[in-house]
Amino acid sequence: MMTNTLKSLLLAGITCFATGAQAQNITLASGPSGGTWYPLGAAIAKIIEDEIPGTRVSLVNGVTISNILGTNAGQFDLAMSLSTSNVDAMNAVGEHFTQPQENIRGIVGFYAAPYQMAVPANSDIQTVADFAGKVVNPGVVGGATDVLTQTIMKLNGVRYEDAARIERLSYADASMQLKDGHLDVFTGIISVPSGAIAEAALGNGVRMIPVDDDTIAKLQEQNDGYISVIIPGGTYNGQDTDVQAVGTNNVLIANADLDPELVEKITRAIVENAETLHNVNAALRKFGPDTAAQGIGAPLHPGAEAYFNAN
Repeated sequence: MMTNTLKSLLLAGITCFATGAQAQNITLASGPSGGTWYPLGAAIAKIIEDEIPGTRVSLVNGVTISNILGTNAGQFDLAMSLSTSNVDAMNAVGEHFTQPQENIRGIVGFYAAPYQMAVPANSDIQTVADFAGKVVNPGVVGGATDVLTQTIMKLNGVRYEDAARIERLSYADASMQLKDGHLDVFTGIISVPSGAIAEAALGNGVRMIPVDDDTIAKLQEQNDGYISVIIPGGTYNGQDTDVQAVGTNNVLIANADLDPELVEKITRAIVENAETLHNVNAALRKFGPDTAAQGIGAPLHPGAEAYFNAN
């Protein structure tokens, strides 16, 4: 006859086996250190693990283009992305998307962020055309900032070849270089205020280079996801007046084959813990149930769609 102790041990073993069988490993591609995406990705990972028993989220650094390509290929389950880049990816627009990225789907849209161009306050750079002969940092090759910097420069009659040097620094390193006078132009698609730009401005201040109406109109002809964004005067030390920038929406995408039931749970966990994300960055304070399904630039994943339809 089986003893009570043996029965208890067997039941415990069965329970452990069942729990292990249900475990779900998820890979989430976020962003580079010093930017908004990395801490946001970490916060999302914690919410998923806390709210969905048995999940384990592996967070990896990434940039927009590689995040999209990796998610489309199934290398990543989830990834941070930009709405405008999603549109390009779905339509095979640009040198990095040689074919339509048909396996990406939207989960939630978080916040709009402008493309920011900062120079030292005492710089002689006034417009994008003045980047010729200067040291410019568009970040990682193939990142959304890199792609947009090239595009905006070309629309203003200047190319990378015209710059004195193109740097490939992280936001944190670029901030330090700008502050120390070793970098002429800091660029980034980052939230307002940007910690990296604010840090650089602690020295002698910075000025923000505007994106003019004509450039924004031309960008919108290429991708109607671009919007005009105003960086308010006083955002950074040395920036006294409002500056017009071009913006895009920061979003979370998933591989189309990710289990719909799991995605519905992930969507629920993120949206219903919006207040937790508000503490990550000031730009996220408007994120919530009323905005989460907007401006993603890719079709909703069936799991995300199920959540939003039910709520």
